[in-house]
Amino acid sequence: MKILIADDEMGVKTLFKHFMEQYPSPYTEYKMVSTGEELRNTCLQETFDIVFSDIKMPGLTGLEAIYEIKNASENDTTSYYIISGYEEFEFAQQAIRLGIKDYILKPVRYSVVEGILRNEEGKLFLGLSLEDAWAMHDKEAALRLSQVIQDLAASYIETYKSFYSSLTGWRDMAGAGKIPIEVGYFKRWFDTECDTFDKQYKFLEEATLSSTDGSYSKELMLKIVSQIDANYRNPSLGLDMIADQLGYSTQYLSMIFSKETGTPFSLYLTKKRIENAKHLLSTTKMKIKDIAGMCGYSYTSYFIKVFRKETGYSPAEWRDGPGKQ
Repeated sequence: MKILIADDEMGVKTLFKHFMEQYPSPYTEYKMVSTGEELRNTCLQETFDIVFSDIKMPGLTGLEAIYEIKNASENDTTSYYIISGYEEFEFAQQAIRLGIKDYILKPVRYSVVEGILRNEEGKLFLGLSLEDAWAMHDKEAALRLSQVIQDLAASYIETYKSFYSSLTGWRDMAGAGKIPIEVGYFKRWFDTECDTFDKQYKFLEEATLSSTDGSYSKELMLKIVSQIDANYRNPSLGLDMIADQLGYSTQYLSMIFSKETGTPFSLYLTKKRIENAKHLLSTTKMKIKDIAGMCGYSYTSYFIKVFRKETGYSPAEWRDGPGKQ
């Protein structure tokens, strides 16, 4: 796990160095920089899992540097955490608009940093406890094992979907006559004695639902869509936020959503936001910057860039052309 710490105070750097030496993972590496420019340039040259950044630094502020990084990186998956002794609400507002994961006030405590590191590193080894992953002392092997576990979960879901389809097919074909499976055949395959259609169907349905803990993928996908519909105006909305709200891992929800919709979450969210923007452009006289905010974009320039990529037009061109009513 690669970590970048950006702060111009030597005391803070020393403190973080001490924190990193205490953190028990054998897989972490970290780098330190002192200015916003160094933060921006380093992140554009290398990929980091976590960035801890002070707000007030020489030259670019931490927030300005992160804004430039995000604008220059189409698929930035870094988790950003802001560190500052400044408690003014405006800084928290800016951090929220940029999708910062958390806003940490000085003096920073080790327990806070450790909690962040464990949470973020746990996402790399999905399906394994961190202690088990660390005990392997082989990051690549731990990552491969994690992937095998995720593949196992995905295969299980696919098997469940296939089985449930067969079950409902049998129910439909059995029709009003409720033709049961021959008792001996049922006993041989399912190791239980059920002599009527109703008993057999109930046994198979309950076994299927209990084996997946009731979390059928289509139902879960609909919950994700519901969360998008309710929160797409929030610039910070991401699959990690929905995963926290629904109580699942981000990777699991990503797998389910892509399989059920055929579309990655990020693309679905973008299309939702742009469709709403097109509607507002066509039906209102709102300013473009206000429409950007209504559609989950903190920065108008970025909204215009995404809108053009999706439609081939700028918002103003759309309003005067295809969207004109």
